[in-house]
Amino acid sequence: MARPTHFLSIPLGQTHPTPRARVVDLHTALNLPALDSTLLAGPQRVHLTLGVMNFTPESLPTALDLLHRLPTLLPLTAAPPTITLDTLDVLKRESRRRVHVLWVGPSQPEPLFSQINQIFRDEGFIIDTRPLKLHMTLMNSSYRRPRTKRPQPFEYDAILRQAGVSECFGVQESEYAELPMAVTMGSYEAPRVHLCKMGSWDRDGAYVSCGSAPLFEELV
Repeated sequence: MARPTHFLSIPLGQTHPTPRARVVDLHTALNLPALDSTLLAGPQRVHLTLGVMNFTPESLPTALDLLHRLPTLLPLTAAPPTITLDTLDVLKRESRRRVHVLWVGPSQPEPLFSQINQIFRDEGFIIDTRPLKLHMTLMNSSYRRPRTKRPQPFEYDAILRQAGVSECFGVQESEYAELPMAVTMGSYEAPRVHLCKMGSWDRDGAYVSCGSAPLFEELV
C-alpha cells in the first residue's frame, strides 16, 4: 500500500484554545524520559482524522474539488457539528499494558463525520476498509524520535498513574482503573473539515491545510 500523503482533519488544537491548553497541561504533568517525550502530539497539531489518502500532484486537485463540493452532498444544519471528548482509550495493543496509541475522543460521534468518510471512500480516495474510529491522538509510537526500524510500544498504565495526569482528563486520580475510561475534556464545534498534508508544519506548528469546506449552512 502506498504511503499516505494527506488526511481529512477536524483540527482542534489549531482552532480551539481549551483542548490546546489541556494538551499543554498533560505535557506539563507527565514525567517522561527525553526519548519518550517525543511520543507526544503537539498542542497545535491535535486533531480528529476522518480518513487518510495517497495523492499524486495530478490526483490532489480532484480530491480538493470533492472537498469543496461537500456542502452540496451533506445534510448540513444551521449549527456546526459538535465533538465531545468524553472517552480515553488506546489502539494497537501489543500486550495488556503496552500499546502504540493513546487517544481521547467522542463516545457518540456525529453521523456527519462518517458520511464525509464514506463520500471519499465511494470516490476511491480512502481505501481503508475498517470502520471510522474518530479519535484525537495524544501519544503515538510512530512519533518517537529518533526513528526505529519498527515503532516501539509504550506502557500507558504507568503514564496515566503519574500524579496530576488524571486531572488533565477531568477525573480524579482514584477514579482511574482501566481503559476505556469516561473523561471530561469538553465539547467543541467543528465548523470546517480540512484536507491536510501528512507530516507538514506551518509556522505555528500545525499541519498545513490544502483546503477546507464548511460543515454548517451559514458558511455555505
